[in-house]
Amino acid sequence: MTDCTPLPWDIAVVGLGIRGIHQMTREVEETVRRCAKTFVTDMALGVVDHLRTLCPEVVDLSSAYRPGNHRVLIYRQMAAQVVTAALESPPVCFASYGHPKVYCYPTTLIQRAARVLDLKVTVLPGISSLDSLLVDLNLDPALDGLQVYEATDLVVRERPLQTDAPCVLLQAPIVLDAFNSGGVPRVDDVGRVQEYLLRFYPPDHWVTLLVSAVHPLLEPIRKGVRVADLTRALRQAPTVSTLYIPPVGSRPVADRELAERMRLPDTGNGNGPPRRPGRPPIGPRAE
Repeated sequence: MTDCTPLPWDIAVVGLGIRGIHQMTREVEETVRRCAKTFVTDMALGVVDHLRTLCPEVVDLSSAYRPGNHRVLIYRQMAAQVVTAALESPPVCFASYGHPKVYCYPTTLIQRAARVLDLKVTVLPGISSLDSLLVDLNLDPALDGLQVYEATDLVVRERPLQTDAPCVLLQAPIVLDAFNSGGVPRVDDVGRVQEYLLRFYPPDHWVTLLVSAVHPLLEPIRKGVRVADLTRALRQAPTVSTLYIPPVGSRPVADRELAERMRLPDTGNGNGPPRRPGRPPIGPRAE
């Protein structure tokens, strides 16, 4: 791909990864180079400066996160800036931390507006918080599956949880905070998460609050806590923390004929995933 090659899109939406420039793909870098303007929502150290070496004009959208503004309004303002620039002087780029289709609402808004305005959009993936979590917790979703929910959506819709499958709860410390208020979360708000989880899990069930490292020289932050103590822990946790809930036990094999055909041993007691005798436990442990 050369700089003189016509581009088949007006807006490129790209993911920068969790560790900023250290996880930026070559595909993303090449795309940014070919854009007239790049809008970025990544406050990691050095990201904006690096993008300015690739693109002639870089707009930092972090100032849009004003305390007290409704989050949807913030995302609409971001999307409007990107789409307006694409109408005036394409191609432009919207660069988000993580993966641009994992809990990144501006991407959805940009795509919706582009359809109405006959603009072409391409989306390029990045390493998401879920990708980092699988490594930080040594978790393989092939064993028991994986449930992923946003905390506010979970409690508002009362989505059912399966206690025999791992669960990832995103944005738990800012549950029910629609106005980007900042500061210490309200007890009543984070208490809703604990109250809801207690419908499914025993009070002494251990969960993990995780913050993945945003730089190669940093280590992920893990904190183990019982469900009964979750309210206090969420009020003290960084707002970017992710809540991981391990299964209470494994689901026993229901169809033994199929299990035998696939050579899957059945633990028979629901205390762990099927495994060959003598193999050590696999997966994250509460700390």
